[in-house]
Amino acid sequence: MPRIMTIWLPRWPVQRRFLEKPELRKAPVFVCRRERRGVMTVVSWAWALQPRVHAPVAGRRVREVKIPPGMSLAEGMAALAIVHGSRACHIAEVDHDDPAGDRLALEQLARSSRRFAPLVAIEDAERPECLHVDVTGTADFFGGEAAIARTAVWTLAARGIHARVAIADTPAAAWAAAHHTDRLEESCEDSRRDFRRDFRRGRSPFRRRRRWAVVPKGGQCTALASLPAGALRLDDGSVAQLSEVGVDSIGGVLRLPRKSLASRFAPQVSMRLAQFTGALAEPLVATFGDELPQAAHDFDFPLSTQDAVEAAVGAVLERLVGDCVVPLAAQGKGITSLQVRFEAPHAPVVVDVGLFRPSASVKHIVDLVRLRLARVRLPREIAGIAVEVVSAGAAHCRQRLLFGAGAAGGGTRAAAEVGMLLDRLSGRLGRSAVFEPRPVADAQPEHAWVGVPPSMAVGRRTGGSACSFAASERRPMWMPPRPVRLEVVSVAPDGPPVRFRLGGQTHEVVKAHGPERIETAWWRGPTVRRDYYVVDTETGARFWLFRRLRGGGWFLHGLFG
Repeated sequence: MPRIMTIWLPRWPVQRRFLEKPELRKAPVFVCRRERRGVMTVVSWAWALQPRVHAPVAGRRVREVKIPPGMSLAEGMAALAIVHGSRACHIAEVDHDDPAGDRLALEQLARSSRRFAPLVAIEDAERPECLHVDVTGTADFFGGEAAIARTAVWTLAARGIHARVAIADTPAAAWAAAHHTDRLEESCEDSRRDFRRDFRRGRSPFRRRRRWAVVPKGGQCTALASLPAGALRLDDGSVAQLSEVGVDSIGGVLRLPRKSLASRFAPQVSMRLAQFTGALAEPLVATFGDELPQAAHDFDFPLSTQDAVEAAVGAVLERLVGDCVVPLAAQGKGITSLQVRFEAPHAPVVVDVGLFRPSASVKHIVDLVRLRLARVRLPREIAGIAVEVVSAGAAHCRQRLLFGAGAAGGGTRAAAEVGMLLDRLSGRLGRSAVFEPRPVADAQPEHAWVGVPPSMAVGRRTGGSACSFAASERRPMWMPPRPVRLEVVSVAPDGPPVRFRLGGQTHEVVKAHGPERIETAWWRGPTVRRDYYVVDTETGARFWLFRRLRGGGWFLHGLFG
């Protein structure tokens, strides 16, 4: 019996933009499509770091913002303003719909999902948001179906992608379960086991929303009977026809006579129900457009990692990477993301390697793989190695100069060297540890920046332009991770400081500039109200201090150079 794992990526158009621009998580993001007469309709929307809105009356539930696809942008903004105020509409970001870009990013994600199984397909829909993975013979390598579902959720979460995963007998059943994982805690075998374990340990079994579920083999009709009829992937017209006769769940559709389905309802109802039960096959076809190169090598006998790994594995890796680089280099492309899979008797080990700039250098890519292997625990025995290119881009080439590096080629060469340095740092420290601070519009200083991948920073550094995020004159060059509490003496209760003590040393203030009042908005949670002063001490040092208006107290928040 086949087993299909469906990976649902809710609001994928917005999630793709979060991956490209992490700073958008702080504001409402609308992806809209322009209709006739210039009307903008919402395709998808999300607010990742949405502020908490407290109910004005105790016991009353907070109203959620519901903006379904197809609603006009004006109506969506009005619904957002009702809950979060008009200021939320002022900071909202609106981006135009790009179905081709969403599809291309989903294809790259599907290629990287081959770590779970060789066959990965994108759902057949106008705007796909799901991946179907055939885990019939590969789930046991990861410790079972529940383990592979959790691994898929955690792997995507490590990349900043929110996903819901479910495993069932058919793609239709897995699709329905993935879209309603919160409602399957009592029907799925893995969920019941976790429910009993949490209850025995004294934890609340409903402490968080479940992101994965495993439907028992042959039990989709029973386990998913309580789900709404729309979970069968029916259109609004078919759902309305079923609701007119009092059928609003999958179980109700299953109880209807099969003959009456074809005569009383649209043909889509019979087709979707047959796909759900498995009576009608729904084959998975992996269509990714331009297929990227891949290479594999199987050892005659399992290779022990205690043997000469550097000599044996290193030589094989260099040959496999070369086989993938050669066809791309012929097209003027380079590798931007690579996946190395070490086949093992129990569970395979997958190593992802990402580059900030497309590279066609075999030596550079192999060195990055070796750096990643230093942080990965390989299995005791390796049966084979597979290398697959996940994404590629146009490689930047320049003509070599006859008499050394001149002004024209110095910037390009420096950019390549900086890109290689960033690749090696991310391979040694981890990709999340290498980022570029980028300023964002925020009144609170500790939240006025966000860490983004430094891929765009290479071009700016080499172009000879000034730093685009130069600090203001009233902002220090160094700030501690958290404000440091101080003992301050001031003449007036609300006046500037005269003397303060820091690290066992007393500093006499010669001159104070300020105050500069900073306040945060109410929708950010607890309001922050501060008076900042730039003070000069008798030793010539300049500090950035603030007084907290709510609760009192003085703090050090920066030091000028």
